[in-house]
Amino acid sequence: MNHRSHCHNCREMLVSQLITLGEEKKTFLNAYFDVREPEWFQMERMLTTYTEHVEQLLLGSDELLNSTVLIGSRITFEYVDFHTSDSFWIVMPEEADADESRISFLSPVGRQLLLARQGETRSVNIPAGSMRVRITDIQLQREPVTGKVEGGADYAL
Repeated sequence: MNHRSHCHNCREMLVSQLITLGEEKKTFLNAYFDVREPEWFQMERMLTTYTEHVEQLLLGSDELLNSTVLIGSRITFEYVDFHTSDSFWIVMPEEADADESRISFLSPVGRQLLLARQGETRSVNIPAGSMRVRITDIQLQREPVTGKVEGGADYAL
């Protein structure tokens, strides 16, 4: 696939996300969260921030699409304190599959890494405590590859 059609496919995917997470946000949230819970409102704010960021990225060059962790990104990161690396996909909830290294953006780790920038170090809270990870690579793809990605969500995160 050439670079132009790849970028076009990624842009189509992001526009589809804007529809689902922007125009249909309340329906989406109600499918996963109880409107009476504070988490519903936290996620509503997060989705507003996310969709605004995606809108801005779509106005820019194709190179910007790999500058930030988005839904559909394959991210590679380094565990800062352990000098090891890992990678997985950030995906929509219905595409999540830990065995194939695809985690939902709604998961605790997915939420914490969404909108991270390449080179950024973040403290990620996990049940065992907090870990510092540095985003070393971001590749936005129309659809995650099938089969396992090296490393994965089963490891430390």
